[in-house]
Amino acid sequence: KFLVAALSFAPLALAGDCSISASDRADCGELASTQDTCEAAGCCWSPLENEDGPWCFYSKGNEPGSCFVFQNSTDTAPFTSDEVDTMKGYFMDNINVEQVGAVVAAPDHDTPGGNYYYHWMRDGALTMRAFQVVTPASDPSYQTTMESYAAWVLGRQAETPVHDGVDVRVEPKFEIPDGTVFDGAWCRPQNDGPGLRAISLITYANSGVPTKDYVTSSLWKAIKADLDWVVGGWDSNTCDLWEEVQSSDFFWNRVTMKKAMIMGAEFAAAMGDDETSATYSTTAASIDSKLDSHWTGSFVAEETNRQKDGAVFVGFNNGFDSSDAKYAPTSVEVASTVNVFNTAFCSEYSINTADTAASVPGVLIGRYPGDTYANGNPWVLTTAALAQLLYRAASYTLENGAPEADALAEFAKGLNVEFPSDVAGIAQTLAAAGDSVMLRLKEHVGEDGGHLDEQIDRNTGAQMSAKDLTWSYAEVLLAMNARDAYIANSA
Repeated sequence: KFLVAALSFAPLALAGDCSISASDRADCGELASTQDTCEAAGCCWSPLENEDGPWCFYSKGNEPGSCFVFQNSTDTAPFTSDEVDTMKGYFMDNINVEQVGAVVAAPDHDTPGGNYYYHWMRDGALTMRAFQVVTPASDPSYQTTMESYAAWVLGRQAETPVHDGVDVRVEPKFEIPDGTVFDGAWCRPQNDGPGLRAISLITYANSGVPTKDYVTSSLWKAIKADLDWVVGGWDSNTCDLWEEVQSSDFFWNRVTMKKAMIMGAEFAAAMGDDETSATYSTTAASIDSKLDSHWTGSFVAEETNRQKDGAVFVGFNNGFDSSDAKYAPTSVEVASTVNVFNTAFCSEYSINTADTAASVPGVLIGRYPGDTYANGNPWVLTTAALAQLLYRAASYTLENGAPEADALAEFAKGLNVEFPSDVAGIAQTLAAAGDSVMLRLKEHVGEDGGHLDEQIDRNTGAQMSAKDLTWSYAEVLLAMNARDAYIANSA
């Protein structure tokens, strides 16, 4: 079915040196593994108490390599234009729901995580940024959709706080259609919301579509309210992207907040507020000073106690700013992270093993190794985020030249490919890797009529969990848009 590059498979793990740090362990077990079953398989067993990592893992020197299957062709898009249009239609169904400006996380009231019929501030902001990427400003729906969202944001900023010590701007989710704060138990605060909302609204303000009066009276008011929160709260404790653990030092939060501050400083200056612009620039520099600590020397870690996390891929895409090029898509940090994470997720899911044995291109990515939510599965959005990252790397190569040799070496290991020496060939190879990821994704979603759910069953490969997840559509559409940009650049 697929014409693919040759693969090299790691040998079976044999008992040996088990002195491997938690962050460097490669999972050798299953969710139900015990010490007896783990050691019977020739793997190492060492429980962890306060660190994230597998308890059953390969011994030193026997770690598996990447199971990535590379298909060296960009001749045919992984999804046809009709398929992309169908997915965009379902995506749009979840935006401006009930005509109140809200974005529903999913129109599914019965998921493993409960009811998803809420406006999550994070999902909503990321969705509205994606909407602007995939929708021309000339589209008749562009202005009305964005200004409905802006009105929704202003309304939520004006809500009365309902939880002690939690500013309404960092509440996780809101009721639809009335917009009141969700009052149930949940992981809060979620501090990434203000910066993400500001990014989406600044993008709209800079589009040339809204009137000057609207930008001044409405957009700047909402943007400044959110960015002012970031100035004072960027280093405070927060929940992670997946709403499970807390820390003050998540890579996802740091990198997207920095992006918001950079954009905010420029926008504030355009609004004639030089003092606020200077404050935002200073805050961006402060956040930037914390980002380097996330580089372990082998990969970029989300946080000390959950290091290998698909949130990092999403952060690379959403937080990159060309003004300083930190974590550029062809940097050694990004390439090394692709290599390490691909390998980690290869050994995490039976469906990746089966797909690789069947020569299905690509790899499926989940949230993090050891995830137990809904039994711990690959996610559509994190898999598409990897593809988008590879397409962006292809375009970045065309625009800025070949990656450094050490970065190419890491990409080569993680993607199971040998790179040519010319810039155009390197870019095409990276784009083909993006296509490979999307082809494996399509293998599992392609028969569902364009519907995208939250997860892919780790064993069967069927879609599962929240139906028609808005964020899944956003990431797939962004990946295909990034592919289109590469094709245009390479013409």
